[in-house]
Amino acid sequence: MNLARLNLSHCSHDFAVDVIANLRKIQLEDQDRSEVAIWIDVNGPKVRTGKLENGPVSLKKGDNFFFVNDLSVVGDNTKIATTYTKELVQIGDLMCVDDGAISFVVTERLENSIRTVVENDGVLAENKGINFPQHSIDDLPALSAKDKADVAFAVEQEVDYVSVSCLRDMDDIAELRMLLGNSSIKILAKIENKKGMDNFESILKMADGIIIDRGYLGAEVELELVVIAQKKMINMANHAGKPIFIANQILESMRTNYRPTRSEAADVCNAVMDGADGLVLSAETAVGQYVLESLSTIRKICYKAEQNTNYLEYQMKAMRNVTKPIHINESIASSAVLAARQVGASLIVIFTELGGTARLVAKYRPVIPVLAATTIKQTARQLEAAFGLVPSYHDNSGNVIKEALEYATQIGLCKSGEIAIVTSGQVIGFKEGTTTKMQVMTIP
Repeated sequence: MNLARLNLSHCSHDFAVDVIANLRKIQLEDQDRSEVAIWIDVNGPKVRTGKLENGPVSLKKGDNFFFVNDLSVVGDNTKIATTYTKELVQIGDLMCVDDGAISFVVTERLENSIRTVVENDGVLAENKGINFPQHSIDDLPALSAKDKADVAFAVEQEVDYVSVSCLRDMDDIAELRMLLGNSSIKILAKIENKKGMDNFESILKMADGIIIDRGYLGAEVELELVVIAQKKMINMANHAGKPIFIANQILESMRTNYRPTRSEAADVCNAVMDGADGLVLSAETAVGQYVLESLSTIRKICYKAEQNTNYLEYQMKAMRNVTKPIHINESIASSAVLAARQVGASLIVIFTELGGTARLVAKYRPVIPVLAATTIKQTARQLEAAFGLVPSYHDNSGNVIKEALEYATQIGLCKSGEIAIVTSGQVIGFKEGTTTKMQVMTIP
């Protein structure tokens, strides 16, 4: 895996500390292991169910069920609390829980609760998301007091990415970025509701990457619109050169089955061929029975999809559509990909501080390996989110180009005597962090 996601809506800080410590210990012990970025996910303005006395309850179509505006109430098979206690829904409104797995229709408003009728047989669990398809919840803050504590925890743990569920607009991202302060943590914007989908273009400009959470989104927006919106959002993120991930119900059946359905496999393949930088397994690896099998399966599907994608056509399209005038970094990045194809190079090596040029090279989807060498460990981990990059941390001692080429040879990215394209950083007269140099080299 490239990223490890810890959802603080479902785990404690103590649990997260143990997982983070274990991940870092494993990577420290095995220097040949690729970097793994740590991603903290906080709740944001996402409405959830409360606690249940005896765990998940089975409900039948036609049952009366109450949603109580008091989080201290422990639920059962007749009622459950919610995290949203203000008057919102009206008689006849639909409420969807757990990505639409079970739905309710409001039949009566009471003083401290609402009465609903269960729309379909299903299982209701605690801490599950609630959608209100007829409404947009604008009065909840982007970050609650708990969310702010979770963000502070992420900064303290020096994680690599933070996301907030149910972002609605660029102001929500701006609030998160202010909380992060001078931290180098990058923001992944989760698109989970109609408002976020409608404001996608402005959100994309503010965020460092995008997560399309189709489960929650598909419970609020018509499914036929979600599948089209996914393709459009992937295309826009590709054009911007920002990583985009598809999440939720990826290999859902593998929670309990050894193999995925054929439609799930096709869904993964299509996402890769559309241009997604990655896919996020959720329940499959959090509570599923076949964790390693899920990872192995999705890896094989992605690999085969990439083998059968015409990235040369993709490169030409990206080069035609880039906004003019081109920034120096992007000019070098696109030229490196073009030169690699023209001279028959087997490797591109990028020397980068914060990863900007490396992400731009990934934007042009080179068909050969790309080694992104950096002297900053967090940059190496964060580059795991970008398509096709092999991040490499080095300590800036000795001949860094020679060391990078030796490492690439050692792990099988290239062979001695083949050609490599090498890009490197600033020279006198250019702003720090600007990539200005490209070389064609023979691999020693």
